[in-house]
Amino acid sequence: MPTDQRRFQQEYYDRHYPERLAAVREQLVHPLFCSFYDRLAERVLDAGLEDRHDLTRPVRIFEVGCGEGFLGSAVLRVAAQRGLQVEYSGADLSSAALELARPTLGDDLVVGDAEEVAAALPTGSRDLFIVKNLLHHLEDPASLLREAARVVGGDGRVVVIEARLGGPQFWVFTLTAPRRERYFFLGARRNRAALEAAGFSLVHRQRFSWLPYELLFHIRPGWFRRLLSTGDPAVIERISRLDDRLSATLPWLTSYVVWVAKRT
Repeated sequence: MPTDQRRFQQEYYDRHYPERLAAVREQLVHPLFCSFYDRLAERVLDAGLEDRHDLTRPVRIFEVGCGEGFLGSAVLRVAAQRGLQVEYSGADLSSAALELARPTLGDDLVVGDAEEVAAALPTGSRDLFIVKNLLHHLEDPASLLREAARVVGGDGRVVVIEARLGGPQFWVFTLTAPRRERYFFLGARRNRAALEAAGFSLVHRQRFSWLPYELLFHIRPGWFRRLLSTGDPAVIERISRLDDRLSATLPWLTSYVVWVAKRT
C-alpha cells in the first residue's frame, strides 16, 4: 500500500474505533449480530478445512486486517463448539482496533501493514490465511496474496471474503468514503485476477447473507441493537433461515462472496 494511503487508512481507523467504542463493545456480545458472524465462521471452517486430515495438532489460523475481532472471535467460538483446537493470530493497521480485539482474540496480534506483516511469517506456518474486506483497500492485492501463498504452503488454504457490488448496504459506506473504499467498484474480477496472479485456484465459492446485518448494527446509536437484542435461539434461528432463503432466492443482492483458494 502506498505510504500516503497507508497513513490515511491508519489515521482514519485509529480515530474511528475510539469514537465507536461503546457500539463495537455492544456488537461483540450482541447475540443476533454474533450469530451472523458465527454463520460466516462456519463457512470459513467448513470450506477452508474440508481437505484437512491431520487432526492431531491445532489448526493454525492467521487473519490479516482482523479489525475489532468480529470474525476472529466467531471462528474461535465455532471451533470451540466443534472441539477443534485453534492457534489464532492476527494483524491490523489500526492499534485502536486491536485494543478492542484483544479481550476476545488474545495477545498474538500485530499492528502493521498487511503485506509487511505477512512477509514476516515463516513459510508454511499457517493452515488458513483469512482476508476479509481488505483486498478492495489495496493498490496491488496480488502482492499480499503471493505472501499468503508462501505462508500457507502447498496444503493450506486462503479464504477471501469481500463485499459484493450487489449488496446495497456497501454502497452507503463506499459513496460516503470514496478514498477509504477506493477500489470497491472495480469489483470481483479484479480480486479473482489477483488470486490467479498469486498462483491460486478457487476450490470453493459461496455468496453469503442477504439481510443488512452490518449496516443496521454498525450505527453508533444503540436503538437498533436494543430493538433486536433477543438472545432467544429460536428467534435467531428463524432470522438466520430467512437470511439463507433470501440469499438463495435473490443471490445478486447478497452482501458477501466467500472464496477459498489453494495453490496451483
